[in-house]
Amino acid sequence: MTALRIAWKDIKFLLRSKTMLVFTILMPVLMMLMMGYIFPKDYNGKIEGKIGIYSQDPAFNIMMMLSKGKEHVKLFKNREELIDALAKNEVIAAAVVPKGFMKSLSKGNAEIEVIPNPSNPQAGIMMSHLITSMISSATNKKDVKKIKANLTGVYGGEFNYYDFMAPGMMAMIAIMSVSTGLAASITRERELGTLDGLMVAPINRSSIIIGKILAQTVRGITQALIVLVVAVVLFGVRIHGNILSTLLLLFLTTFSFIGIGIIITAGIKEQETAQIVMSTITFPMMFFSGVFFPIDQMPKFAQYISYIFPLTYAADALRKNITLGVGLSYMTFDIEMLILFSIVSSIAATLLFPKLVKD
Repeated sequence: MTALRIAWKDIKFLLRSKTMLVFTILMPVLMMLMMGYIFPKDYNGKIEGKIGIYSQDPAFNIMMMLSKGKEHVKLFKNREELIDALAKNEVIAAAVVPKGFMKSLSKGNAEIEVIPNPSNPQAGIMMSHLITSMISSATNKKDVKKIKANLTGVYGGEFNYYDFMAPGMMAMIAIMSVSTGLAASITRERELGTLDGLMVAPINRSSIIIGKILAQTVRGITQALIVLVVAVVLFGVRIHGNILSTLLLLFLTTFSFIGIGIIITAGIKEQETAQIVMSTITFPMMFFSGVFFPIDQMPKFAQYISYIFPLTYAADALRKNITLGVGLSYMTFDIEMLILFSIVSSIAATLLFPKLVKD
């Protein structure tokens, strides 16, 4: 009976806390809605966009110029231009045709290299099966089995799906670290009464906010780098970008969400409630932001929702940097959006924090 009384006491605490109760119910509902509506039920092999091709075989180039259906193909003069097109999302997948391809095709042992776009590797994987049919049709060869499509990384080597997953996971872990850290830091201090001491101390309010931001930024970046190390050591992820650019992007990633987290947690008195509220926000963000599943393959309404989350821009920028190895100029829009989130949310947090902790 004692155990039942203790259980009933905790249940009554949940029922009395309206915020905790609402978000306890809301979180599983949101998860089921996302699982039911975000992921496509029938892909049908339909992929919109162009295929980039860099051919080292002059005979193949002449054949492509004379063939029909060129509106689905974009030819490039070298591999660098092809990678540039992938970074700008001008093509959904890339193919490299080696020298002597047409000659090998006539002998029945032709091979091509297919490079999936890091932002949508599933499309590239599917394209590896479809591109052989397209080339066979263009070359008037009916036996598609004569062409073997080899999935490779951007700079050669075997294709690794973790190259897509790791950058998104880094961005996600950085933001998750911020959300859990703020819930533990601000709300715990509020429960213990130490936050009241900070508020009455002769300290500028902005100093408190900056201190919280710096602590959570260090925590977020550290955990994200641990993810990167594990991905490289255990899963063979290759870093093609500049490590300093990676650190800059991780800093902007954590900074972009900290202000939002401070506003949410500062107005909540119980740590458990703060953690539930933050989880209800961050879990949908992981699915909508293309961390696990490409945004291009989501329904239109889900794609529009993804634009409101900083994680969307962070994951995209980190993929371009780590997987494609391109410069920051290719991530200008992503960086501008992360900076915008950072500035607006930080200013709002600084202005609202004193009022929220007093309520």
